[in-house]
Amino acid sequence: MTTLPPEPEPIPTPPPSSYQRVKAAYDRITEVDRPDVWITLRPLEDALVEAKAVDERLRAGADLPLAGTLLAVADVIDVAGLPTAGEDVCCVGATSVSRLTAAGAVVLGKTNCDRFGSDLENTHSPYGAVSAALNTARVSGSASSGAAVAVALGLVDLAVGTDTAGAGRIPASLNGIVGMKPTLGLVPKTGVVAPCAGVALFARSLTLGQRALSLMTGADGIDPLARDWPSDVRLGAGDRPRVAIPGSGTLTGLSLRSRSAFLGAVSALRASGAVVETVEVSALLSVGELIRDEGFTADRQRVAEAGMLALRMLSEYDALVLPTVADHPEIAEALADPDGVAQRLERFTAFVNLLDLAAVTVPSSPSDLGPYGVSVVVRPFDDQVAIDLAAVLTDEQADFPYPAPGADLVVFGAQLRGQPLNEQLVAAGARFSGPVKTAEGYRMLLLPTEPPQPGVVPVSAAGEHTMLSGERWRLSPAALGAFAAALPAPFVLGRIRLENGDTPLAVLCDQTAAATATELTRYQCWRAYLRFVSTAGPRDLGRPA
Repeated sequence: MTTLPPEPEPIPTPPPSSYQRVKAAYDRITEVDRPDVWITLRPLEDALVEAKAVDERLRAGADLPLAGTLLAVADVIDVAGLPTAGEDVCCVGATSVSRLTAAGAVVLGKTNCDRFGSDLENTHSPYGAVSAALNTARVSGSASSGAAVAVALGLVDLAVGTDTAGAGRIPASLNGIVGMKPTLGLVPKTGVVAPCAGVALFARSLTLGQRALSLMTGADGIDPLARDWPSDVRLGAGDRPRVAIPGSGTLTGLSLRSRSAFLGAVSALRASGAVVETVEVSALLSVGELIRDEGFTADRQRVAEAGMLALRMLSEYDALVLPTVADHPEIAEALADPDGVAQRLERFTAFVNLLDLAAVTVPSSPSDLGPYGVSVVVRPFDDQVAIDLAAVLTDEQADFPYPAPGADLVVFGAQLRGQPLNEQLVAAGARFSGPVKTAEGYRMLLLPTEPPQPGVVPVSAAGEHTMLSGERWRLSPAALGAFAAALPAPFVLGRIRLENGDTPLAVLCDQTAAATATELTRYQCWRAYLRFVSTAGPRDLGRPA
């Protein structure tokens, strides 16, 4: 028999040239002819000089995860070398922007933005109204929508804006892009001159947005309201997340297109395995009215009560999924009734920051319905859960979790997905990272536990051993500590060597229990043994049937 040579390793695709991408972007800017989007557009020559420097750093071996990425910034956020809100040129950029440019992103300019970040329909900017990307007769969505429209038109890949009542989510929905509003404080507000609740990010894809958001996150020692990830942060919600949605009464007032887009998203979540249940959310939505009626500092009792209600509700669910906007108003409507249009736009978004929640908005509708999106709202610091559920709707898969802290754990038996003790990992907020194989030199044995479980031990001398299959999960530090503390004998945590050379922690078995256990090594994985038992019965397990 002829032995075929092994498949060659795929050649990694190099990141696109920043220089070429900038040239193409300025051609695109000329082509679309949307001067309403920009307040300050950098001269092409300046942007090319910066892009060339990025390319040179990349060739020199620098780690630039955003090389080849183009960025726009709302005018109320500082960018080094550019004016902010019509004032002086800044010497130092905002922390959020500087972290993106340090990773290789190139800023093309500052986008049209209400100076105080409070114009929800963005028709009263001193620089004129910004219309939607795909329909110039309709509003673009909010104070930061110039940034969102720049992404939607394909002028840039990412844009940084603000979000108080929904400025990072409403324009994302109305322009068919991704809008990310992280937990307040994860991204420092240093260099943001608008009195906003937090920084928002617009992106052309969820995976790109997640990568950029991870780079923006982390205290900078300047913003006193910056927050770090808690040690017990959840990194995932498991294969069957519980999702709450509003009842039909709450959806009253949605346009036919918005309702259809929302219900389509709910169907997609159900099809993915999510458990979807209807809940009453009117009390939460009514809290958003305080932003206009009384502001953040008034009626603290009502906000506190609603906050307790939200956390109580979300403690039973992994996320609340809502339509982002009820409809898509025309600019003429907004000019005639700005307050009325703003209230319509912020109906499903304004409560989120007041109650210290996080949210991700993604497109959810076919092109014939127009650019409507849905928002996945989660408890503070459950940002990754929101991203995972949103990824179902965008058909994307992130390569890494957003929260920084965490440790890998390999399991081989009852903690595997679909097995009796997997809920231990899901309840701890563990994130499934994929199947793995050990290096040569491990044994698998049947232990007399309830439920039945395998014990895995390394082999230091001659004897039966092989590569074993398992699963890799990632847990926060506190969750891993709690898991280890609750692990019953004869199981222990220990380092294991995988076929790729990694040495993560794994659930192993102590050698004393292994000495009298039945050999299962020949099956190479626990599921293979279970399949054998289901078809042949538990006969002489140590030898071929």
